[in-house]
Amino acid sequence: MNALTCLPESLCSWDFRVLGASVACSVTFNFFTEQGGIALGLKHLVVRKHGPMSGHWTLEDHGQPVAEAHKPDLFFRTFEIQAGSLRISAQAQTPFTRSFNILCGGRTVGTIRPAHAFTRRAFIECSPEVSEACQIFAFWLAALTWRRQANNQ
Repeated sequence: MNALTCLPESLCSWDFRVLGASVACSVTFNFFTEQGGIALGLKHLVVRKHGPMSGHWTLEDHGQPVAEAHKPDLFFRTFEIQAGSLRISAQAQTPFTRSFNILCGGRTVGTIRPAHAFTRRAFIECSPEVSEACQIFAFWLAALTWRRQANNQ
């Protein structure tokens, strides 16, 4: 399993540096919207939400989608992600934790989990069949749910 560490840029930031990736990597969120970006080395990918009430995001490279995610149910923290022929799901482990399982073909191939209950620092552990870009996009979506929860408290 490949292990990545996601460190918040500062104490109150929702932007992260990702350590352990094959290239320098960071994750950013726009301040007022549920959009942002993922930097992989010299490549900057844009995360775009399609409509304010939509449960559809795309990960784009120069305006061309490289992956997309759908939130099939308003009440569950689950995202269906497709990147080329790869289809994975990022699904909350339980209704009460921030940890997510990454599923491929119904089997768990990875996890996204916070270091502990009182931090934004997190770990991504995933099998090599899921690309780093997909793993980090799944993390971006999981962190979005954490950010929503924090804003609603």
